[in-house]
Amino acid sequence: MRRDLTRPGGTIAVTANFVSERNLLIPMSDGVALAGDVVRPAGGGRVPALLNFGPYHKDGRGGRLDVDATNRHFAARGYAALSVDMRGLGNSGGRNPEPFAPQEARDGHDVVEWIARQPWCDGNVGMWGVSYPGITALATAATRPPHLKAIVPIHASADLHRGAIALGGCGAGFWMRADWGPRMAAYNLLPPLLHDADGRWAQVWADHLENNPPWLSAWIDHPQFDEYWRSRVVAVDRIECPTFNICGWRDLYADCTPRDFAAIKATKKLLMGPWKHEFPDKAREAPAAGLREMERWFDRWLKGEATGIENDAPVTIFMQGDGGGWRSEPAWPPQRLAWQDWFLGSDGGLSRAQPRASSGSSTHVYDPTIGLHSLLWDPWTTALDPADPRDHSADDARSLCFTSDPLAEPMELIGPSSALIELTPSDLPLNLVLKLSDVAPNGASTLIATGWTDLTGRAKPGQRIQVEVDLRATAYRVAAGRRLRLAVACADFPRLWPTPKPATLAVFHGASRVRLPVCPLPAGGPSAPQWGPLQALAVPSDLGGGQRWTLQSDLMTRTARLESSRSERVRVDPLTVFDADHSYSAAVSASRPDLARMQSTTVIAVDRPVSRTVLTSRTVTTTRATSLAVDIAIDGQPYWSRSWRFD
Repeated sequence: MRRDLTRPGGTIAVTANFVSERNLLIPMSDGVALAGDVVRPAGGGRVPALLNFGPYHKDGRGGRLDVDATNRHFAARGYAALSVDMRGLGNSGGRNPEPFAPQEARDGHDVVEWIARQPWCDGNVGMWGVSYPGITALATAATRPPHLKAIVPIHASADLHRGAIALGGCGAGFWMRADWGPRMAAYNLLPPLLHDADGRWAQVWADHLENNPPWLSAWIDHPQFDEYWRSRVVAVDRIECPTFNICGWRDLYADCTPRDFAAIKATKKLLMGPWKHEFPDKAREAPAAGLREMERWFDRWLKGEATGIENDAPVTIFMQGDGGGWRSEPAWPPQRLAWQDWFLGSDGGLSRAQPRASSGSSTHVYDPTIGLHSLLWDPWTTALDPADPRDHSADDARSLCFTSDPLAEPMELIGPSSALIELTPSDLPLNLVLKLSDVAPNGASTLIATGWTDLTGRAKPGQRIQVEVDLRATAYRVAAGRRLRLAVACADFPRLWPTPKPATLAVFHGASRVRLPVCPLPAGGPSAPQWGPLQALAVPSDLGGGQRWTLQSDLMTRTARLESSRSERVRVDPLTVFDADHSYSAAVSASRPDLARMQSTTVIAVDRPVSRTVLTSRTVTTTRATSLAVDIAIDGQPYWSRSWRFD
C-alpha cells in the first residue's frame, strides 16, 4: 500500500527549556511535502525563526552535528530554529535529479512563508547555512519572500560554475569527480534516517531510489557555461533583506563571495578569514566569533534589538602574510586601491619596467603533475594544519616562473588580481594556470592567488594571442625583503582534469604582465575588529572521525598520486548510528596525461538494533568516461543495485 507522503506528521519532545518537533511535513505549492525539524523555546509565545535548508540530511551528519548544535544555541536565545531537507532528499518527498536547480529557490520561498504562518513564529524569518545551505539562502533571498528579514550565507556562491564546477572554464577535477560528487551520489540514495511509525519513510526511500540519478551528470553533460548553468546563477542584486556574507581566503568561494557582496544592493556585511570550508569559530587558523556575529546580525534584523552591528565597518578581512592580522575596511575593495602592473622579463624577472616588444619568449613544457604541492589551499583538506609549512616551491620548480627582486618595503594586496599573457600553444586542448606567490629568502613559496582559463576556443595551435586571466581575490601582505613570483603552467592537478596531449606553451615577455591590487595603509593605520568570545558548541552526537592525505611519486613512470580518506561516525538518535568511510585517489603520468584516473569508494552503514543497512558507492573517472555503481544491502542481503556510465 502506498503511504500518503503529504499528511501532517512528526514527533514532539518537551523539556524544561525546549520544544523539539521532528519530521514536520511542510507543503510546497505543487503538493510535495518537505520534512523539517524545529527546536524552539519552551513556554509558548511567538518568536522569530531561523532556517537551515540543504541537502545533507537533517537526521544525519549534516543535521545532527553543527546544524543541530547551532539550532539549539539560537533556541536558547529566543528563536525557533529549523533544519529542512531539500526536495527529494532525506525525509522529504519528491525527486531531486540535479543540483542547484531553480526549484530549490522556489521551495525555499515556500518554506519561509510556511514558517511565518506557524503559531510559534512572530512572522520574522532568517536563513543561514554553510556551503550548500548558504547557497540556498542566497537563492531564496533573491525570490524576495515577504517574511525573510535577514540571511547569513557562509562559504557560499551565487555562481557555482565559476566557483566550483569548472574553474576558469577548465575541466572539473577532484572535488567534483572524486570527492563531493560521488559522496552526494551516495547520500542522495540513503534511506531516511528517521523512521516514522506509519512507514512513510519506506515510500519516500522507494521514490528516491527510483527518481534520483547521480548529480555527477550535471558537470559531465554541461562542462561549459551554457543555459543549464546560467539558469542557476543567483541574481543577488535582487536580494532586499540584510545579507551577511562569510567566507575564507582558502575556500572554494574565496573569489565568488566578495563578488556577490559587491553586487548585493541591500544592507550588507562581509567577513573573510584565512579559512577553508569550516565554521569561523572552529577554524584552525585565526578563528573568529562567527556565531556571536550571526547573533548580532539576526538580533538586529529579526528582533529589532540595538546590537550596533549596522554601525560596524561593513568589511572585515584577515590580512594574510607576515605582519598581517584582522582589518576593518569601509568598502570592498578599498577605495584607496591602486593598480600596479608587473611585467614578465626575458631573464625570468618580474618588474615594474615593461620589456621591449622584441624581447622574445620563454617556453614551458606541459607537466600534468603540477598542483599536488598546493593541497593546503584546498577546502577539502580541512584536517591539514595551516600552521604547517605551506611551501609549494616543488610546483614552482616545474612551472615557468617570473620572480621579482626583494621588495624594499611591504606591499599589501587587497582585491582580485588579473593577468594579461601573450602566448602561443603548440597544441590544444590546453589549460593556462597562473599562481601568484610570496617567495621567502630561503626560496620557500607561499601561494597568494590562483587563476585558471581554458585556452580551447580562444586560440589555435601555433597562434600567438593575448589572454586575460582573473586571479582570485585575496588580502595578503608581502613583507619587505621577500619577492613576488608569477608561475605559469598548464596544469593544476587534481583541482583540474588534465588535458590529454603533450604540449608546450611559449610566453612572450613584451606585453605579458600581472596587475596587482596594491592598497597602502589608511591614514592613521589599520583598524581591527573587536571580537566577542568564540563559541565552542558541544556536539554529543559526534562519535569521531578523521582524514588522511598521502602523496606518492613513482620516479620510474613519472607518475604522481594522491591517496586520501575521511571517516565520520554520528549518533542519529539513541538507537541509530551513522558510519561513513570515504576513500579517494587521483593519479596522472607526466608522459601520458591521457591516462589520468580518479576513483572513489564510499561505504555508509546505518546501524539499528534490528537492522543494518550498508550502501556502497564506487566511481572511476578516466579521460574517456565516468562510471558509478551503487549497491545497497540490508542485514547482509542484496537489496538494490544500479550502475551508470557518463561519456
